[in-house]
Amino acid sequence: METRIDPDEPLVKACQEPDSDRFEAAFEGLYLRYRDRVYGIAFRITGSSTDALDVAQESFSLLFRKVANFRFQSLFSTWLFRIVVNCSIDHIRGERSKSRRAASLSLLDGSSEPHADDAVSPIERAQVSELEAHVQGGIQKLSPKLRAILVLRYLEGLSYEELTQALNISMGTVKSRLARAHVALERVLSGTLTTFGYPEGPGTEDAGSGTSEGVA
Repeated sequence: METRIDPDEPLVKACQEPDSDRFEAAFEGLYLRYRDRVYGIAFRITGSSTDALDVAQESFSLLFRKVANFRFQSLFSTWLFRIVVNCSIDHIRGERSKSRRAASLSLLDGSSEPHADDAVSPIERAQVSELEAHVQGGIQKLSPKLRAILVLRYLEGLSYEELTQALNISMGTVKSRLARAHVALERVLSGTLTTFGYPEGPGTEDAGSGTSEGVA
């Protein structure tokens, strides 16, 4: 079995020694390295820039308290993403207890994050932004668990094995949950993709053939 070298190990180990002179610099190093990715995951799951900032703050606060317990049984990044996903889901549940539609309505503030190339024409850039808004809106209609697996798989590029670690689920559940997420998103976006020149019904071969899920 191939042993993966964790590029974050030196910083993490320094963070596990709070009395060390390197502690503050090491934690800041991890923060600067992952703040954008943490925010991006939180934003895609919560759908709100304000909520994403709250989740990012809570995630790093939790990291500060729990980093000493990390045992390098997975990549640090995978472990951190698990914290972010859990904080995002907890935040959504908390917001729903205050206002059932708060997270979804936040999409209307125009805070999507397109990454258009400078060489793209204004019309093409507008089309890309509009498509991203449609997709992000579609993702927000899925359950938090389906949002999380799509974000981690396609935006963060986690492998199936890393997904099992980040989400604390079995390989079979990873495949079936991805399949469910594909089908659910396809239904939500029905008619949207063809409008932008994409074929209807994106393939789901990446998720395997499973259609059931072990965790609700």
